[in-house]
Amino acid sequence: MRAGSTPTSVAKLGRRAGIIAFAIPVAGITAVWSLQILSTVFASGGEPSIGCREGLFQLAGAIQRAREAAAGEPNGERAALARFRAALNPEWNHRDGLERACGADPQTRLTLREIDALRYAEEHAVRYEAGAVAAQRRRTDDLLRELRGPLSQLSGRGPATSSEH
Repeated sequence: MRAGSTPTSVAKLGRRAGIIAFAIPVAGITAVWSLQILSTVFASGGEPSIGCREGLFQLAGAIQRAREAAAGEPNGERAALARFRAALNPEWNHRDGLERACGADPQTRLTLREIDALRYAEEHAVRYEAGAVAAQRRRTDDLLRELRGPLSQLSGRGPATSSEH
């Protein structure tokens, strides 16, 4: 055995072992994280844990709840729409899974289509009503400001309500 050949083969073996010792954990971690990302991105909307009919009733109830939430929003159309859409959850997060669950029955498919149409009609109504109500509020505020007079605008108070009258 030559003296010069032994350190070279040991060095090569050491390098290979070092590369393998580094590459296996890095590849393993990368694979695990990639699978987690892919499963999150491409996962289905989740199946509802309830039956088709119960899910339909819940979707309709969520629309009612969202309509009431949007009606109480004083900050205009965008805020009312945001409130409406937020109030639809969590039921509407499972809408796709519910469509698959109701797929076999024509009656429930028709009902689901009608509930979808109702949701979009209600959303349109929220837009319209928020704009109309905002204009009505502005007109009412302007008229009330005129009734109070110029001094009330400075003090922020309405007419005196004491026993002076």
